[in-house]
Amino acid sequence: MTDVQQSGTARWSWDADGVVTVTLDDPGRTANMLNRRHYDGLDACLDDCTRQRHRLRGVVLTSAKRSFIAGPDLEPGEITPDEAAGLYDLLVPLRDQARRLETLGRPVAAALNGSALGGGFELALACHYRIGPNDPSVVWALAETGMGIIPGGGGTVRVTRMLGIAATVLDVVGPGTVYHPAQALAAGLVDELADDVIGAARAWVLAQPAGPFRQRWEHCGYAIPGGTAEPPGLAEEVRRRSQGSPVRALAAVLDVAVRSAAAPLDEAFELETAACRALLTAPEIPDLAHLFWALRAVAAPTGPAVAADPEPSPAGLRSFPQIAANPLAAVFLDPAAPIVEVTDAALMPAVRARGGVPVLLQGGSGSFVQALLDAGPDPAAMLAAARRSLDAGLRIDPAAADVASVLAAGFPAWTGGVLHALRSDLAAA
Repeated sequence: MTDVQQSGTARWSWDADGVVTVTLDDPGRTANMLNRRHYDGLDACLDDCTRQRHRLRGVVLTSAKRSFIAGPDLEPGEITPDEAAGLYDLLVPLRDQARRLETLGRPVAAALNGSALGGGFELALACHYRIGPNDPSVVWALAETGMGIIPGGGGTVRVTRMLGIAATVLDVVGPGTVYHPAQALAAGLVDELADDVIGAARAWVLAQPAGPFRQRWEHCGYAIPGGTAEPPGLAEEVRRRSQGSPVRALAAVLDVAVRSAAAPLDEAFELETAACRALLTAPEIPDLAHLFWALRAVAAPTGPAVAADPEPSPAGLRSFPQIAANPLAAVFLDPAAPIVEVTDAALMPAVRARGGVPVLLQGGSGSFVQALLDAGPDPAAMLAAARRSLDAGLRIDPAAADVASVLAAGFPAWTGGVLHALRSDLAAA
């Protein structure tokens, strides 16, 4: 490789064949995030590619981190209206930068060396070809609906053009489905799996014809699978799936998918970003953001790894299956992982090592999750049961309690979890 350049998080190098390999590597960070360093760096790289398009054969986009891009660079905590506006400010450059990438006029391949979530996977969708590792631990998802919003950087528009309106609404973007590599390949979201993703991506670029290159749906005569009209019965199915929830994200996915399918691309991207911005003002956003950070905290425990054996003693352990499917939870936790109440902190690493999600209970007596299940499904009754448990002396990690209440007891996700809702009620009283 020669002619290596660096700007922000982007490092790129030209080879003798005119292939530019762009490596995203945010200095001092364990993961690449969508932030100002990312935008400035990739913009500088795209400027260089545009200036030298005469010798540009194609682009390979990859990452130096264990993951590809982990999503927006947000700090844990509540999302205020001002912070929601700041999140919108991240969407516009993501949308515009992704459009620059796919309209370079040369083939662009994403070498997805690891997981990509939200805006990170939206950027991958803007590439003309996606190659990932055949690694079952890797996940790719447009899981924004779990946060009460929708993709705002072009994800809804591109999936609609790739797979059609119905698949976008019911299978991919609407439910925020989390895909492992083999599933993503079967769904058509990635094009190839390989051991050497960068080598395979470069080989694909060189196999493409020289000259102008564009997305397949920008070729004359391309037809969106299923057409541009709203499929019969789709609106009714969206209403059925949304029943009982104040979150309007699924309805917004339907609206954007239908309207964008019949619109010119630049107009379609504007429709999507505007719809995401409108959702960011919804009252459920701070509570869903709290649940997001709670899930992240529960999934990223501190401390040394512990071998799976020996089997933890059943004394003091209560195990509950996950009964509520949640797109955010599927990003961080195995959907088959049980929620395990633990009364001895020493058992928590062993429970994690065996695939469980431990929730430490101290003080009080009885089961926290079982008390919620016995009181349910009425949220008010579950809230009262949680209050009684705390009044009886129970001490429990708030993040774990909120996650357990949603996944194992079915407490409404849009509340942020039972203890979060309880604190909100007390604050409002």
